[in-house]
Amino acid sequence: MMSILKRRSFIWKFGAGVSTTLMSSAGMAGMPRPETRSADSPALRAALLEEEKAIRKFHQAFEQAMDKGLHEEVIGMFADDAEVVFNGGVFNKRSQGVSRLYRDHFPSGKTGGSMEPAPGFELAADQQRDSVEVSADLRSAKAVFPYSIQVGMPFETESSLAAMARLHGEGVRTWWEGGVYRVSYRKDAADGPWKISRLEYDTLSRADYRTGRSYARPISVARFATCFPEDQQGPDDLVAR
Repeated sequence: MMSILKRRSFIWKFGAGVSTTLMSSAGMAGMPRPETRSADSPALRAALLEEEKAIRKFHQAFEQAMDKGLHEEVIGMFADDAEVVFNGGVFNKRSQGVSRLYRDHFPSGKTGGSMEPAPGFELAADQQRDSVEVSADLRSAKAVFPYSIQVGMPFETESSLAAMARLHGEGVRTWWEGGVYRVSYRKDAADGPWKISRLEYDTLSRADYRTGRSYARPISVARFATCFPEDQQGPDDLVAR
């Protein structure tokens, strides 16, 4: 049976492309400005619901682009000054660290595509719940979404076997990883698109696993220890332990 996480990732299909998911509802145009609405007004409640729906669609567009390896589209979903926290590293600014992570690091490790959970390592029910909270001014939001993905890392050994594997597009150690995305969004204009201002991969479980195998075992993975430019695919900063 397909996992809850996988079903959630593909529940929406997009025929008009990612850009249609990035804009707020057109129905917002005739509504009163946010500062003129009371906290419990029907107009504000309706506006918050529409923005929540827009963010959920935006996130599903993000997952779909990651699944297809459309990393340039993914990069375009971030704000100019965005940051991404991944495996103990902080990648700053869309045109610099964020681009380096998604354009260089993720493709080299075949990272980011959805993968069903390793047997026995599924997230607990409370960890599978997602949530979206939109601010009353409709200009910022926070969300939590579960993820279940493949992550990988090229082998660092310089042996002849590893070199041969790299020539054939292999030479990558991959594993399953599950956790939650902790995301902050913002709009730079009231009628502008949502952008990701901060994304954290909060990893809860890892396992050595390939789809179809009947077993899985937990693994540990070294966090980033070296920053850019010493590590050409590395983060701009390290997360303090």
